[in-house]
Amino acid sequence: MRWSAETAGVNALLLRFAEVMSPELSASIHQISLRLQNSLGDRILNLTPAYTTLLIEYDLLQDTQASLLTRITPLLNNRPPDTPLADAEPINIPVYYDPHTTGPDLVALAEQKHCTVEDIIRRHCQQEYRVYALGFAPGFAYMGETHPDLQVTRLETPRARVPAGSVAIADNQTAIYPIDSPGGWRLLGRTPMKLFNVQADPPALLQPGQRVRFHPVDKETFIQLGGNLDDLLNGELSCD
Repeated sequence: MRWSAETAGVNALLLRFAEVMSPELSASIHQISLRLQNSLGDRILNLTPAYTTLLIEYDLLQDTQASLLTRITPLLNNRPPDTPLADAEPINIPVYYDPHTTGPDLVALAEQKHCTVEDIIRRHCQQEYRVYALGFAPGFAYMGETHPDLQVTRLETPRARVPAGSVAIADNQTAIYPIDSPGGWRLLGRTPMKLFNVQADPPALLQPGQRVRFHPVDKETFIQLGGNLDDLLNGELSCD
């Protein structure tokens, strides 16, 4: 795999592997991240995999940028073949899809795509997604890629508050809001699973490289699994 390196800060180096994201590239970057962490130990302060890049933050008391490059070059150029993508089991995420409460954008999206709400839910669930990167908020995982018929732009005016657990789509990706926050992605439903817990190790449930599947559950199951609808007002999510 070809790669290049560029300075990204006083103690940060950005490795760039390609210009276009793909599940295979994401898996390779994730495995490179694990290899660097295992080989360099505490010389590495943090590794941040993204769509086509890997950000390395290193300890200035142990390395300069030049010495770090000397260490990582043979690890990158002589690494073993990637583990097949199908080795890890996907994480199953239960979702309560309901156009009247948890999924306020379902009806409009179905009208835009000239299909039914059930078609939207089925298409969202039939794909297997890969976590490409974390960002925006703690534990917010960018997952791709959605069914081609689900690709949609973000809302022109983001909602002032999106409840934690909301499952959403934008462009060709899907995500789950881990905490209450503003947001402009189209909301399809909500999961009772906790995506971010500061007491857990790691705090974020989803990590780059993992595979994810969504499956629909009814309201009773959603509540039994710990789901909360108390923050809905008059059957609608708050939005500005």
